Amino acid sequence: MNRYLGIRGGTYTRGSIRRAVWAVLLPAALAGAAFAQAPDLSKLDIVERSTPDGPVALVDGEPISREAFLRVYHRHLADVMRLAGKKPEELDNSFRVRAGLDTLGELIRRKILVQEAGRRKITVPQADVEKKYREKMEEYRQELKKPDGTLPTEEELLRLAGQTRQEAMDSIREQLIEDRMAETLLKESGRKVADKDVREFYDKNRDKFKRPGMLHLKHLLIRPKPSPDKADAAAWKAAEEAAKKAKLRVMAGESFEAVAKQVSEAPDAAKGGDLGMVPVSSLPPFYLAAAEKLADGDLSDPIRSEFGMHIIQKVGSESDADVSFEEAAPRIRAMLEGMLSEDVVNDFIEPIVNNPERTRIFLQLERTLAALEGTPGKKESSAAASKEGASTKTPASATGPAAASGTNEKSSSAGSQSSGKKKR
Repeated sequence: MNRYLGIRGGTYTRGSIRRAVWAVLLPAALAGAAFAQAPDLSKLDIVERSTPDGPVALVDGEPISREAFLRVYHRHLADVMRLAGKKPEELDNSFRVRAGLDTLGELIRRKILVQEAGRRKITVPQADVEKKYREKMEEYRQELKKPDGTLPTEEELLRLAGQTRQEAMDSIREQLIEDRMAETLLKESGRKVADKDVREFYDKNRDKFKRPGMLHLKHLLIRPKPSPDKADAAAWKAAEEAAKKAKLRVMAGESFEAVAKQVSEAPDAAKGGDLGMVPVSSLPPFYLAAAEKLADGDLSDPIRSEFGMHIIQKVGSESDADVSFEEAAPRIRAMLEGMLSEDVVNDFIEPIVNNPERTRIFLQLERTLAALEGTPGKKESSAAASKEGASTKTPASATGPAAASGTNEKSSSAGSQSSGKKKR
């Protein structure tokens, strides 16, 4: 629950809650367990069309490249598509421009903190970088599990990301240094979260501290041949009959686990299809609808979904429950410390962002956003935004002393906005 930076018309402001984006690997949209490339956003993306060929910004003479900006920006969009179940064409231009502003602010923030860490000779051990790399790699492998249950290799993930292993490691190193610098600034400030602040937050937000309802389910999946998207009516009927036979086997006394291991085509078939106790909110609607009709131990009839025919068994459930202060306190403290850290970092960054001699911005998105939100009608707004993006292109050569000397002064000071996001 951290705040973000905003750069509006050359003035540094503070805004709403920030979210984490690990712009290290996989700018592809992560759609469930599907293992596929992201859609080609460049053909329809207003931000990409508006991004200059040279750097998007200079901080104390160091460029933030177009490539780095677009990699993080695409990851922002991919996160939204994955979490909200949206397709690229469902993200309108205003949303895309705001995401671009968020991305720019995030990268400027990181650049300032990493530069300051360098001046103070603050580093992170190589072992920490490698550990975080392994953790993120495993996280993405699980997210991109293939339909047959196999996991993508490190090489496949890096190929999807368009990065080498060293480039990914360098990105992680910068993020860890950024975190270390933020921790240093907080410690130097002497500011701390008091026990009374934690208690006060809990008392004022009791309604938010609820443990969601849980369901313990087992399931098996039968896919129609050759695949759900290509199967005809006869294939779906055959899959349904196979699911019914599997149910009858369990009703006749075989264990659900044994049947699932033998016939299920779900990724967790080897584990007997046991999902364990999971939050109700994380289950697909068709599972919930079936589970509501079942008593503990009961089996559902075959359930059809876009993935195939399912049989589920309800093992048990837990109702919503209040989370005690003792349970909630560590999380509340961490959240409040994150917000406090963000305030301290903002105080440090503000004069640097507002100093035109130290921070130069070449990506013009604020005027694009104003055109989009101030003009009625989508087509007119899109046209205005496209014109704005085209007019702010800077030459590819604007990456060094020439760019810093004032050749792009207008683009660096007029109407630029961004907001950075960082989770603690």
